[in-house]
Amino acid sequence: MQKPAKQILFSCTLNAIRSVMAEGFFNRIAPEGWHAGSCGVIAGPADGFTFAVMEEAGIALDVNRQSKLFTDYNVDEIDYAVSLSVEAQFHLDSWVMDIPHEHWSVKEPFSADENREVQLAHYRLIRDEISTHIGELVTRITDNT
Repeated sequence: MQKPAKQILFSCTLNAIRSVMAEGFFNRIAPEGWHAGSCGVIAGPADGFTFAVMEEAGIALDVNRQSKLFTDYNVDEIDYAVSLSVEAQFHLDSWVMDIPHEHWSVKEPFSADENREVQLAHYRLIRDEISTHIGELVTRITDNT
């Protein structure tokens, strides 16, 4: 019988940008036996810039994906959790008190500039920051198994 996958949950405010990126990167390089999901404090709309910059990184996100909330997950099935916004950190601290979790202070990639290329540049910076965090997390998980 195959052992069930360990579940890591990434969370941010809307489950539209940061946690979606983290989920995509983690699942691409996940250690054997691990799988990621993501959620938000509130449900937000899909973000086209997120899809664009993740595709540039070789990760095709599901265009039909729906934003998820913490309540869409069973806390007893979560093995590790990461918050990527202050709002998610606050919620996570009270929701998964007995589950190992950490916070990555990743800013939202929004810019007041309406120029598409400037906005994409902000998203790329966030994407690359999250990718680095994911690489470090996977190394820690791999070293501890």
